[in-house]
Amino acid sequence: MKIQPMIDGLKELGFTEYEARIYLALLRSHPSNGNTIATVSGVPTPKVYETVRKMQEREVVFAVAGGDKGTQIRYSPLPYDELLARSKKAFLGNVNFLQEALTDIAEMSDTNWTELFVIHGYAAGMEAIRSALAEAKSEIFMSLWSQELDALQEVLMEAHQRGVSIVTLIFDKIVQVPWRSFTHHHSDLIGLRHAGELNLVLDKEKTIIFQAMDERPHAVVSRHPVTIKTTLNYIRHDIYVNRIVEEFGEVMEQRYGAGLDGLINDF
Repeated sequence: MKIQPMIDGLKELGFTEYEARIYLALLRSHPSNGNTIATVSGVPTPKVYETVRKMQEREVVFAVAGGDKGTQIRYSPLPYDELLARSKKAFLGNVNFLQEALTDIAEMSDTNWTELFVIHGYAAGMEAIRSALAEAKSEIFMSLWSQELDALQEVLMEAHQRGVSIVTLIFDKIVQVPWRSFTHHHSDLIGLRHAGELNLVLDKEKTIIFQAMDERPHAVVSRHPVTIKTTLNYIRHDIYVNRIVEEFGEVMEQRYGAGLDGLINDF
């Protein structure tokens, strides 16, 4: 049996190298005097007594008097099962303490801080969106292009089938889907402004804003209430405006011109 792994294990319990070697030597042969311990453990004799004294203070080694007059001092180890039970109790006690203490500290943190991070790359961004949609519990609001809709069709359909409410706004064309979907009014300028854009709000708990057409596609993911509310309102108001354009298009073109250029180019 290899000794080093056992030495390393004892060191994880707080033993030094010499203490571990002496403890294993005593387990093998006890009670033993200093010379025998040195021979079996490989610890230099001058270091044996100094180390044993420290181990006695920790009650992992005990002195045993022997001989005719009781003057021969030998040493025995704390039984290994007691050592392990003591170590386990101390470890679990520390875990329980840290559980309470760290919880208290965490509750003292700034509760207004929430995650916000950036995912780089088209494939990585789409995978993050796909994973988020798969975890949706109650509602999904999205504005996106048909290319990304096609790529996300399967996971959206699965969400719809498990009862998640879905509302989408498609920037470039009318699509046939079983959930509520709206089509954005199209013009060249609007196409440029929304190029590569995807906005997503999940369960009013998470938002992902994805820019796919940039030279470096990236997605911003956040759980901050401000980004969630702002993105949700952005999608909703975009739908409101486009429904008005669809229903009152002729009137609006009379006021703002063909393609609503007078309105769109205002600022």
